Amino acid sequence: MMEVEQFSRARYSCMQKLSFGMGHIYNDLCAAVWFSYTLFYLQVVLQVESSTAGTLIMLGQVVDAVATPIVGWAIDKTGVLKVWHFAGTTAVGVGFSLIFSIVPNTNSWWSILWYSGLIILFQVGWATVQISHLAIIPCISQDHTHSADLTTIRYAASVCCGITVYLITWMVLKTTQYVDKFGPDDFYKFREIAFILSFIGIFSSLLFYCGLHAVNYRYENLSESNGLLRPQSSLLKTSIIYQVSLLYMASRLFTTLNLIYIPLFLEERELKFMPKGDGIRQSIAIVPLVSFLSSFAMSIILKWRPKQMNDKMIYIVGSIFSLIACAWIALAINSDLGRQIYGIACFIGLGSSSTMISSLCLTAEVAKSHGFGGSVYSTVTFTDKLVSGGIVVITQHLSPKSIEMSSNFYGHVLAYVCGSTAVIGLITVTTLYYPRQ
Repeated sequence: MMEVEQFSRARYSCMQKLSFGMGHIYNDLCAAVWFSYTLFYLQVVLQVESSTAGTLIMLGQVVDAVATPIVGWAIDKTGVLKVWHFAGTTAVGVGFSLIFSIVPNTNSWWSILWYSGLIILFQVGWATVQISHLAIIPCISQDHTHSADLTTIRYAASVCCGITVYLITWMVLKTTQYVDKFGPDDFYKFREIAFILSFIGIFSSLLFYCGLHAVNYRYENLSESNGLLRPQSSLLKTSIIYQVSLLYMASRLFTTLNLIYIPLFLEERELKFMPKGDGIRQSIAIVPLVSFLSSFAMSIILKWRPKQMNDKMIYIVGSIFSLIACAWIALAINSDLGRQIYGIACFIGLGSSSTMISSLCLTAEVAKSHGFGGSVYSTVTFTDKLVSGGIVVITQHLSPKSIEMSSNFYGHVLAYVCGSTAVIGLITVTTLYYPRQ
C-alpha cells in the first residue's frame, strides 16, 4: 500500500513538472520573435523610420520593467497565481497577434499610437505571465532538488521555443518568391508566423491550466537557523536580493546581447572576408541554432548533476564558458573565423544555459525562504529589463550608419560588452554568501 502511494505521488510530481513547463511557452515564443525579428519587421516590412522603430522597442522594454514590480506586488497581495497567469496570457495573445496582423492605413502619428498601445498591452501581459509563472516554483517545489528540476525544465522549454521560432520562420519565409528581398509584401508571412506561434502558445497554456490543478500560494516559514532571510524582514534591506539580481541580470544580458548582435556580427564578418556575401544566409541560420542546441544539451546535463556541485559552482563554470567565447572572438577578430564560429556558438550556449539556470535556482531559494515570490522575482527581473534596453539603445547610438562602415564594431560588442557582463556575474557569485549551499 505504501509503495502504491509513493508511486502515485511520484506520478503526480512528474505531471506537475510537465504541466509547469507548458506555462511559459507562449511567453518564450513571443520573446524570441520580439528580440530577433520585431525591429526588422518594423523597419523593413512596415517601412517605419529606424528612430521610431527603436523608440517602440525601447517603449516595450520600459513598460515591461515598470509593470514587473507592480505585478509582483499584486500577486503577493492576492495570491491567485493561475488567475494572474490567465489574464496575462490573454493580454499577450491579443497584443502579440495584432502587432503582426493589422497594418494602419497611414504612417501618421495614429499608427505610432496604435502600435504603442498594442506593445504596452503585450508587454504588461508578458510581465504578468513571467512573474506569476516564476512565483509558482517555490509554491510547488518540495525541496531544492525539485526546485532545480522545475527551473531546468523551464529553461529547456525556453530553448526549444527559440529553436521552434527559428524553424517556423525559416519555413514560412523561404516560400516567398523573392528570397533575397524583404519588403511590405512580406507582411502576410509575418502574420502567418504570429498566428502559428499563437496557436502553439495558447494550446500549451491550456495544457498548463489543465495539468497544474492546485497552486497554493503559501511558503514555509523557515527558522532563523536554516533560513536565508527572515520572513518579516524588508526585502529591499537585504544584500542577497541585490546580489541575486546582479547574477540574473548578468546572465540575461549575456544571452540577450548575443541573440541580438550575433547576426550583425556575422554580416560584418561576411562583408569583410567574403564581399560577395556567399553563405551569409546559411551562417545566420545555423550559428544561432548551434548555440540553442548546445544550450539545450547543457540544461539536460545539469538535470543529472551530482549533489556536490551546487548552484554557485555551476554559475562559475558557466561564466568561464562565456568568457572563453568572448576571448575567442577578441583574439580572432581580425581573421576569418571560418568554422571556428561554431565553436564560439557552442561556448555561448553552454555559458548562457549554465548561468541562467543556476541564477534562477538561487532566486527560487530566496523566494521560498523570504515568503514573497512575486516581489522577489519582480525585483530580480526589473534590473535586467531596464539595463538591457539601455545598453541596446547606447550601442545602436554608437554604431556606424551602415554595416559596411562598421569594421569590427559588432565583434567588439560581443567580445567586450558581453565579456563585461560575464565578469560582473563571476565577481558577484564569488562574493555571494549563501548558507543553504
